[in-house]
Amino acid sequence: MLSILTNTGAADAVRALNAATAEVQVHQERISTGKRVNSTKDDSADYITAQQLRSDADGRRAIGKSMANAGSVLDVANLGAEQISNVLNSIRDKALSLSGNDAGSKNSIAKDVKALVDQINTIAKNSNLNGINLLTGRPATVTTTKTVTTMSPSSYPPPALPTMAALPPGSTLTSTGTGSTLQTVTTDAPSANAGDPELATNALGMPQENASASYTVAGGSQAGRMDVAFNAFGDGDVMEVWQNGTRIAATGQSYAAGGGMVSAGKAVSGENIVSFDYDPGKGDLTFRFNPNGADSGTAWAVTGVALYDKTAPIAGVSTSATTSQAKGAVPFNYDVSVGLKGEKISIGSRDLFTAGLGLDSVDWLGALGSAIGAVDGAKGRVNEALGHFGTKARSFDIASLFNTKLGDVLGIAVGNIVDADLGVEAAKLQSAQIKQQLAAKALSIANDQPKILLSLFDKKAA
Repeated sequence: MLSILTNTGAADAVRALNAATAEVQVHQERISTGKRVNSTKDDSADYITAQQLRSDADGRRAIGKSMANAGSVLDVANLGAEQISNVLNSIRDKALSLSGNDAGSKNSIAKDVKALVDQINTIAKNSNLNGINLLTGRPATVTTTKTVTTMSPSSYPPPALPTMAALPPGSTLTSTGTGSTLQTVTTDAPSANAGDPELATNALGMPQENASASYTVAGGSQAGRMDVAFNAFGDGDVMEVWQNGTRIAATGQSYAAGGGMVSAGKAVSGENIVSFDYDPGKGDLTFRFNPNGADSGTAWAVTGVALYDKTAPIAGVSTSATTSQAKGAVPFNYDVSVGLKGEKISIGSRDLFTAGLGLDSVDWLGALGSAIGAVDGAKGRVNEALGHFGTKARSFDIASLFNTKLGDVLGIAVGNIVDADLGVEAAKLQSAQIKQQLAAKALSIANDQPKILLSLFDKKAA
């Protein structure tokens, strides 16, 4: 039907032209940006997925920067520990050369040794990067509590047993015959629990790892009743004593005369006296602590051992404590994020100052064996630090490589979702442009159709 009021062909042509123009714009945008998905109106699901992947990739890059900084801190600490190890080797060599020299030469060598000892503190102090020093700890007010434990006297000499303890860093246990001196370290203000190594280890953030242990030792040639003071701090701990395949004493169990067998030990807390009859003819004693395992944060110590006549009363125990405060440094954990779900690598600081290495009180002109022992003990602590830093460095390398590769994979994944195939888009753009031109031509033709109506009203003579 011909009508000047309604031009159906023109309306259809306009719709086709608009669609073709929109298609041209879409392909032009994809070619100019290189992306198939530029906003949610292109593809909501793909856009949201790509945004999440971009966020993960950005997070991996941020973690990479943090790890790079932490790696530098670790490198500085490792370098400092290596230099301290070298200095200790020099100290040991010079200490060995003290033997066989005259007094004047010894004094000269001793001065050289002291200069080297001072160099250790210089190295440890300067192993710092961005305010983080893994060789000195962090500044803090240090509370030191010394608790002296003594047992009632006996006519028998005490058995020569080793120091048996699982204590946090900074705590020590020194035998004093039928008792011991326990030194513990906490930070900040002193408290009623300042002498509790378990609370100390929690305060320092470095749980003691040797909560389960066993010692096999000779009890000596004197038979008698052996009383052992066992101090379990905080969480319950177990101690058992075995001889000749028989459990002859245990925490939480009654004394069995004659070395009789007792049941398995029970977890106890606080100061406990464990007694048993000792017969040297039955062989060595084995002390087992937490034989079935224990929480890594536990702490315990054998604070006294004495040998009595079997008819003597069970030993009494007395303790005295002194507490002091000073400005110092305490161990800390340097935590570095390595994942998007809170994963982290924790690097524990190590006290490699001469005080922490036990070198400040060494008499270099005294007994050679004592001096060499102190140096070897310091070397052991430095070697432990080197092993710790090396292990963490390897963990860093693995985590860093994983983050790098995962970031690359995430980038590829985003590209797979949103990137445009420019060859395809170029072909589609050309096709859309042709559609646009044809639609414009069709619209022109449709707009000319109403002009045909004018010919119907032409009044030319027949």
